[in-house]
Amino acid sequence: MSIQWDSFTNIIDGKPRDAQNKHYGVDPSTGEQSYPVPIATQQDVDDAVESAQKAFEKYRFTPIEKRKELLQKFSEAWSKHSEEMTTLLCKETGKPRQFASWEVNAVPLFFGHHLTLDLPEERVEDDEKILTTRFTPLGVVGAICPWNFPLVLSMGKIIPALLTGNTIIVKPSPFTPYTTLKAVEIAQSIYEPGVVQAVGGDDKLGPMLTAHPGISKISFTGSIATGKKIMAACASTLKRVTLELGGNDASIILPDVDIKKTAPQVVMGAFQNSGQVCVATKRIYIHESIYAEFLAEMVAFTKTIQVGAPESGSLLGPIQNQMQYEKVKEFFDDTRKNGYKFAVGAESVAAGKGFFIQPTIIDNPPNASRIISEEPFGPIVPTQPWSDEEEVIARANNTLTGLGACVWGKDVAHAEKIAKRLEAGSVFVNSFEKPTPQAIFGGHKESGIGGEWGTDGLKAFCNPHVIHVYKS
Repeated sequence: MSIQWDSFTNIIDGKPRDAQNKHYGVDPSTGEQSYPVPIATQQDVDDAVESAQKAFEKYRFTPIEKRKELLQKFSEAWSKHSEEMTTLLCKETGKPRQFASWEVNAVPLFFGHHLTLDLPEERVEDDEKILTTRFTPLGVVGAICPWNFPLVLSMGKIIPALLTGNTIIVKPSPFTPYTTLKAVEIAQSIYEPGVVQAVGGDDKLGPMLTAHPGISKISFTGSIATGKKIMAACASTLKRVTLELGGNDASIILPDVDIKKTAPQVVMGAFQNSGQVCVATKRIYIHESIYAEFLAEMVAFTKTIQVGAPESGSLLGPIQNQMQYEKVKEFFDDTRKNGYKFAVGAESVAAGKGFFIQPTIIDNPPNASRIISEEPFGPIVPTQPWSDEEEVIARANNTLTGLGACVWGKDVAHAEKIAKRLEAGSVFVNSFEKPTPQAIFGGHKESGIGGEWGTDGLKAFCNPHVIHVYKS
């Protein structure tokens, strides 16, 4: 199919749809305005829901083998546009090209893994009856997607929704609308009208989706504050919700680690994607016997990290948008004002072209400091020493969130024993946080409700349906 890579529309009922009002993304590497995108209206949402409901009545009965055939065709169509999609992703996120390419090429991995999955079916029989539990699609799914990984986190909703027999309406972040709109445009060559749609817009659009009685589920990835509003809004129609929210992930460094090998990996866990990762390492606890040496290795590696525009060959790009850029700057201001020690990095963010921030480590701030207790979602991270294992586990768990965590140690069995006690949905031993479509992904406490991905994640898009057959 022929795609125009500098023109963007919503996709409703299989057709492109423009709008009178437009908004513009911003290239975070330059601060310059990007392409116009139509702002969907309530009528657009109503039309999309009507189309999705109509399509669902047919698509829900499509055998799973046929759904997989369609997903395979979608994956093949996707792969034909990887270079164009990478260039567009660089422009809307500011990611270095190698990491934008990684995100684009991770999407086929999501397709590939889901093509190996089947919906579970459970059968229980006794002398009196046979119970068969199957999982049936919910209906129309509304996917509200974030700006930090716009492709992986939108396709991570689209693919399982389609595999399980749902239709889906995708709302990309207004900060990064471009690649998601093109992904849905590609899908139109594969799916009948109404199966996969996209509506972009401003802050008024999310509430239109959460309030709409024709939508059966909202899948949201984003901030805790917005997640709470979505959950409250969905209560009036008892929509199913999956909320993947923020985190304040702890990494515990045991005294037996290989310091030179581990320290750079811990740094990458904190600063990957310029710290704009929901499961990025946000607090680093290093055993006191190796604290000084480990921190020195972290500082040395951090000094080698280049920050720059997508085509510069740098390891890190800019903060994606000005709103988040200003929020991250607050953590620098608070740290400097309170006299905490900057181990590496400037004490203030230098103004310039684009939303660039140098990676920064704060040496042993107090537990009550903002940099310890809150999530910056940017390239600034604190370290603290620890001596008592019970105490550091309690310190790691002393947060209202629980998305991810890491334990690093040469004695893997001992590290795993600690990992089992950490209150987080995904805990990594001897690796920084690397979520995978092979495992369900979700948070504990205020980091979310439910989970998606993996075999268990398919159930998030389904209703359990039990048939009780009595033998006489």
